[in-house]
Amino acid sequence: MHNQGTTGQGSGNGPDTVIAGRYRLLSQLGRGGMGVVWEALDTSLDRKVAVKGLLYPGAVTPVAQAQWVNRARREAQAIARIGHQNVVAVHDVIEDGNQVWIVMELLNSRSLADLLREQRQLSVPHAARIGLQVLRGLTAVHEAGVLHRDVKPHNILFRPDGRALLMDFGIATFEGAVQVTRSHEIIGTPQYLAPELLSRTVEHPHPATAASDLWALGVTLYEMVEGRRPFDGATSFEVLIAVRESPVPPMKYAGPLTALIEALLRKDPAARPDATEAERTLQAVTRDFAVLDTPAPPKPAGPVPQEPGPVTGHTGTPGRRRPWDRWKVPAAVLCTALLAGAAWFVWGQGGGDGTTAGGAPETGVVDDQGKAAGPPKFSDTHDVLRIGVKGDQPGLSVKSGKTFKGFEVDMGRAVARILGFGDDQVEFVRVNSSNRSAYLRTDRVDLVLASYSISEEREKLEKVSFAGPYFEALKGLLVRKNRPYNDLSDLQNDSGAKVCTARESVYVPWIKKEGMAGQQVLLSGYEDCVKALLNPQSPVYAVATDDVIVAGLADKYADKTKALDSLGGDAEGYGVATDARKTDLHREVCEALEKITDTSGGASRWSEIYVEHLKPIMRQPTPGEPALTTC
Repeated sequence: MHNQGTTGQGSGNGPDTVIAGRYRLLSQLGRGGMGVVWEALDTSLDRKVAVKGLLYPGAVTPVAQAQWVNRARREAQAIARIGHQNVVAVHDVIEDGNQVWIVMELLNSRSLADLLREQRQLSVPHAARIGLQVLRGLTAVHEAGVLHRDVKPHNILFRPDGRALLMDFGIATFEGAVQVTRSHEIIGTPQYLAPELLSRTVEHPHPATAASDLWALGVTLYEMVEGRRPFDGATSFEVLIAVRESPVPPMKYAGPLTALIEALLRKDPAARPDATEAERTLQAVTRDFAVLDTPAPPKPAGPVPQEPGPVTGHTGTPGRRRPWDRWKVPAAVLCTALLAGAAWFVWGQGGGDGTTAGGAPETGVVDDQGKAAGPPKFSDTHDVLRIGVKGDQPGLSVKSGKTFKGFEVDMGRAVARILGFGDDQVEFVRVNSSNRSAYLRTDRVDLVLASYSISEEREKLEKVSFAGPYFEALKGLLVRKNRPYNDLSDLQNDSGAKVCTARESVYVPWIKKEGMAGQQVLLSGYEDCVKALLNPQSPVYAVATDDVIVAGLADKYADKTKALDSLGGDAEGYGVATDARKTDLHREVCEALEKITDTSGGASRWSEIYVEHLKPIMRQPTPGEPALTTC
């Protein structure tokens, strides 16, 4: 938290103003009653960021203003600590007199509001996937003790890979925070405000709670599947009356999401499902529908129809439920609902004439024999395949500018093509040995091909699954060219020579086993070891790593280094790593590797990739395709 001034004054900051001596305001992106958002340049890291200045929204008495600044500071700091893949990243928090600035990642992305303007309605599984990601982000926000208070399509963005991201915490607050705005002031967007927030008084303030945010999520889910908001009106006042008094209009297209949406939109916040219950249903919808997304119902040709009025006897009317009638669905009932929903989902809402209610052809997933197909492929539910690779291993994977090249890169592309992704749908992400498993667990990447050695212990500890091996490596040593080393014994006899390897690598115990514990130097990665090796002032005379990595480095630094002959021993198999929970993806990767290593039609694709990238540096005959022991 910075506490430095700006070169401007409060809301009067303009272009070229520098916040905290670091963030130069460039252009205004948006403005509202709660603050103003700027595109800015982080001059320290030379990157674009979004900077939001929170403006005090109520009366400007010194005491109230001091309370607001104190609370805004605490809220901003809490938001900055959330760190969730479905929540916008906050980089910095700055206080300047009566203004608090939040520095966030700048996202040039479409919002859910943009998507709904284009498509009007979304299919149930598409809406459920978005809802699940937003819910997980919202849960992380709540676990940090923060309430969002403005969940709506406009505040849900999509990354290029399609991942939903919850943003705009300009009116967020702590649960149970002291009210410092005017006592009757309503904060939020009327169409998404929970009814309990509309009757606040000094005696009965009805502060926002997590249930209020879940109401807004329910409104958003309704809007995604039905193509309209459940509560609307000609004026904000009419909207608020509808929110407080009108039942939920019947849903035509929500299918298996109907019960959840109705439950989230109960007037009594105590009767709404909590995040755990809501997540269970959204997961069931996204997981148990083994079909592709059907097209959303056809868009009405005319203007948006008016909301249906209250329906007498509608079973989903929250007002008819008893307060103690919690939203609990037994497993058998849920399974029945899902089976019924599956029939609705595959065959649409139509009659027996082969069309849906809107006249569109019925859509299902069948194979070429007319039989029901299995689970959807990974490419059916993902627009982009993100592959983690290293960027500093010549022959295997190196980054040059914005592109990657090497054996593992082309293996990744080959797997992606078989999985159903075009080359323009593959995104390579640089990883290292320390973060690659975390990147998988947090969905920053889908696959990792990064000289990731297969072991059962690693699978358990790092919660990954391996497909492969796609390559088998032996132990190797890279040494300085001007040193008289020809084999391992030469190093063992030179007690002054230091041998470097990466921390936590398999070479740490191996070096000790070979009697060189006193010569060992551990650094964060092999790139650092190579730098030490190339430094003539360094005592590091050798780097211990896999023979294929040694071969690539010896080729790159041929004038200063050389590779000793492979040291033999047991081969280490490199595997394609996936999140252990994604068993279907692991199966698809195994099937892809089987095709890549298949020799029934002549030379395999594997051998072609090997000859292109590794044979020139290994200087050995092309080995046979590895046996896929983990598949």
